[in-house]
Amino acid sequence: MNNKPVRTLEDVFNSPDANVLLSTAPKKKAVSVNPDIELFKEIQEWIKQHGGKEPEKTRDMSRMKERHMASKLKGYRNNKEMIELLNPYDELGLLDQEGQQLGLEESVKREKHDFNSLDEILSTNSVLFDNTQQTINNKLFDTKKLNETKKEQENKPKNKSKRKHMDNFAKYEPLFKRVQAELASGARNLVDFKSNQIELHKFYVLNGQLLYIEAIGSEFENNTRSSADVDARVHVIYENGTENTPLRNGLIASLYGSKKRHSYGKIVTEPERANLELSSDDQVTGYIYVLKSESNNPEVKKVQEEHPLYKVGYTNGSVQRRIANAENEATYLYGPVKICEEFQVVNINSEVLETAIHHALSNYQLDVDIKATNGKIIHPREWFIADLETINNVVNRIIAKLKIS
Repeated sequence: MNNKPVRTLEDVFNSPDANVLLSTAPKKKAVSVNPDIELFKEIQEWIKQHGGKEPEKTRDMSRMKERHMASKLKGYRNNKEMIELLNPYDELGLLDQEGQQLGLEESVKREKHDFNSLDEILSTNSVLFDNTQQTINNKLFDTKKLNETKKEQENKPKNKSKRKHMDNFAKYEPLFKRVQAELASGARNLVDFKSNQIELHKFYVLNGQLLYIEAIGSEFENNTRSSADVDARVHVIYENGTENTPLRNGLIASLYGSKKRHSYGKIVTEPERANLELSSDDQVTGYIYVLKSESNNPEVKKVQEEHPLYKVGYTNGSVQRRIANAENEATYLYGPVKICEEFQVVNINSEVLETAIHHALSNYQLDVDIKATNGKIIHPREWFIADLETINNVVNRIIAKLKIS
């Protein structure tokens, strides 16, 4: 792993050469106040105050100003006219096209890697999960991103239910893992929510998150400003381990979204064998595989005695053909390997998906050099000391996340 210290913006400012490094050509004075110029200056000031960290497109309601700045900065970077307008005020190089047009691998290297959980990985504003990012050379999707913004319900209940952490989520976690695996394999699909009802013990997707209808309470008459409706409280469990009890009609309205913008929630279909068949619009882009080394190399065996050890990779063709020459390739530790898992990738760039999986498993990456039996030194970077269940969960959750986002 790279242990070189990361230089922060504060380090640069405190450097003895700061005056030279930060010297810029005289800026053009604005003839009049332009709101985009003022906002761009405000964004730069925010970044300075946060140690060089850019604003994130968060869903935290207490950080809506930060979300707004993140959206505007992204818009500026993708607009040639805005780049031309704001360049004279770009003190931090935020609009540097060469710096912004990074390859995916380099972008990932610059991101945070010390995650505490997979939930944290999937909730980050990572380039790996942002298929709207125009400056990234590789795209995750072949299709356009689903609308993320949902139309708010006109008559919000005064006693709106807030989500809270669920103490006994362990009871439901296997259900979510199974559904995520079935979405990843194609055994389950997603269809637009265009209904006026929700069903007990069914799965849905709202704002890119999987939810489960655990219970529906007794019906009652709910008087709103417009009419009197029959309503009920619903116990909803979310894949991130939270729960709440919203009104049924409010949840239906949120799932239904906006017909004008075609922004619907999703119904998760029941698993059917027929769903495994690909349609004419589907494209198989490759295969993600998980391998176990069967090498007789003493150094490899020593690692396996202390830790589970698996390689995660991808191929555009047959996995069997890809590993046929494993004994002669450093990437397979110059030894035979056994196929433990194989995932068919549909409508997603399999090479970029592999990068996303490696990114998620970075804390488990094997970080030792191994001397092969032929005397060569191997620097394994696609081998991970994680058990098979952990790897499967990561792969299934990432593919499911990409499908529902």
